[in-house]
Amino acid sequence: MKDLTLMIPKLPTRNVLTGAVVNWDDDEMAGLGDTPENLTLAWKDLSVYRKRKTQTSIWRSATYEEVKVLHGVSGIVSSGNLVALMGSSGAGKTTLLAAISRRDKSATTGYLMLNGRLAGADLIARISGFVPQEDLSIEDLTVAEHMEFMARLMMDKRSTSSTRSRRVQQLLGELGISTCTSTKLKALSGGERKRVALAVQLLNDPPILFCDEPTTGLDSFAANSVVSRLRRLAIGGKLVICSVHQPASGVFELFHQVVLLANGRIAFHGTIEQADQFFASLNFKCPVGFNAAEYYVSLLGVQTDKELESQERIRRICNEYQRSDIAVAIENRVGDVKDELEYFNGTVDEKNLYFERYLTLVKVNYFVQFYWLLWRNILSVKHNKSIWIAEFCLLMFVGLIISIPYMGHFEELDQRDIQNAEGLLYLTITETIFLFIYAVFITFPQEVPILLRETASGLYSPLPYYLSKMIFWIPRAVIEPICFVTLVFLVAGLQGGIANWVGFCFVCILCANYANAYGSFLSSVFNKMETAALVCVPFDLIGTMFSGLYMNLASASPYFSWLKYVSGFYYGVESISIIQWDSIETINCVSVKGVPCIKTGPDVLSRFGYSESHFWRNCTCLAAMYCIAHTIAFLMVVKRSRGTPVY
Repeated sequence: MKDLTLMIPKLPTRNVLTGAVVNWDDDEMAGLGDTPENLTLAWKDLSVYRKRKTQTSIWRSATYEEVKVLHGVSGIVSSGNLVALMGSSGAGKTTLLAAISRRDKSATTGYLMLNGRLAGADLIARISGFVPQEDLSIEDLTVAEHMEFMARLMMDKRSTSSTRSRRVQQLLGELGISTCTSTKLKALSGGERKRVALAVQLLNDPPILFCDEPTTGLDSFAANSVVSRLRRLAIGGKLVICSVHQPASGVFELFHQVVLLANGRIAFHGTIEQADQFFASLNFKCPVGFNAAEYYVSLLGVQTDKELESQERIRRICNEYQRSDIAVAIENRVGDVKDELEYFNGTVDEKNLYFERYLTLVKVNYFVQFYWLLWRNILSVKHNKSIWIAEFCLLMFVGLIISIPYMGHFEELDQRDIQNAEGLLYLTITETIFLFIYAVFITFPQEVPILLRETASGLYSPLPYYLSKMIFWIPRAVIEPICFVTLVFLVAGLQGGIANWVGFCFVCILCANYANAYGSFLSSVFNKMETAALVCVPFDLIGTMFSGLYMNLASASPYFSWLKYVSGFYYGVESISIIQWDSIETINCVSVKGVPCIKTGPDVLSRFGYSESHFWRNCTCLAAMYCIAHTIAFLMVVKRSRGTPVY
């Protein structure tokens, strides 16, 4: 064992689960091609099953049918190759890519092997990088900020700040985007955005790289540029596998190997030269000057006006391939399946010892994840401060609108002013709650797809993400209610001095934070914002109905009066009413027909069905609803992150 170790050249220490280099010296940086030699990824008898939902009527429950989308496919690819997975729409190329990268959580049968040994899903998923077709990220960040965030969470926590910085600069320079570091992600071109996503996946220098349609949405020049970069990585020693949809001629020729799929079966697997010879042997010779990739895809596509003929042609091509010498050679290379434990515990050879060098990466802890997630939230606000300022000005404008009509009514209260005062208190609470519900309700769903993608890929855990959001929302839910209440208090001329002002602020802050939690609850429970908005309308209507303004709570039916206890509006309006009326000892009576004479503030509370003793109970209930809503929202986020594919 020791003698064998001395025979192997000194190489960077890596992690078997992520491929990360963890012992970079200050004067030695790992290059793009610094990967293990002769890694071979093989799949044997691989089948993938999906559930197809069928609903014949809205009155009947949906039924699910299991559909086989990949039919026992086999293949093998090695380091140093750029491989294209091609086929018409629905052929199974993205499904195969997700299956061999273990990013697909559908039902799968068959074997996936690394260097001839059975490789588990966790091993393959972490030793490789995955560049999705659509890169989901916070688009208000600049390239430098995005890369800094990713480097902090992806790279080994023992690596120094200078090492991370130089790694980022090296990747941006190698990929030709070093001039875009100060550009926001949303301002990048399609090709630049693809290369930034590629740079992120290369931070830990994984030996295997999967790319889902890296040329989609790009012009021919940008597509050629991206694939050329991938070819350089492959020549440097990596294994790069891409799903591609009809690349241009110049782009297609950059690939070393091609895997053609049709109807979930392998139609061809080999080099481009072998593909030309194979199809020519079937009398499908690509015409001179015609795009070979387009020709192959058209052969394997189903024409709507010639469906039976197309299906027969596809069946013939797939069957001929299975009988070809190329397929037999690949089957022989795939060989028999060996157990994963044997890979690590069996006879030690040079390859095994090299592969064990991946066992040492240390991921950052929850606190570091929380810190950098909070850092990203703050930067996002910094880049969008004009929107936040506009929202604050709108809140102040609303405060003016609801308080100006009540000016002068609180200087000397009489019976007519009771309704005015209670109306202002109700508007203050409802505006606060609705504002903060929809502030979270609108912004949070935009980040849910990013959250699901990043947590599913193991970048961070749902707990630090959700805590960072909770903490991030609190300052706004404290500062804005204080400013709003101060404006209403001064303009409307509410009585009670500093003590009542503090009480008003305290209640509104509780309501604002409860609204944040309720908004995040709605955002996490429902997949679509439209559905959440539709569902919350009747609940908000019931909440405002039982707030005490529209219905006397003391005389409400016992069958329905319990609804007030699930209404944040009730707790807020009653609490702020207690603060307003508890200190008022006399109210002037006026001779107005039909208006009863209520002489004291406590009598006003009794008239609306409120009680002075409920103040701290209400505050406790608002805090409890805040905790319950956030807890349910967090659990829903965890559930969705565990059941969502990465690709």
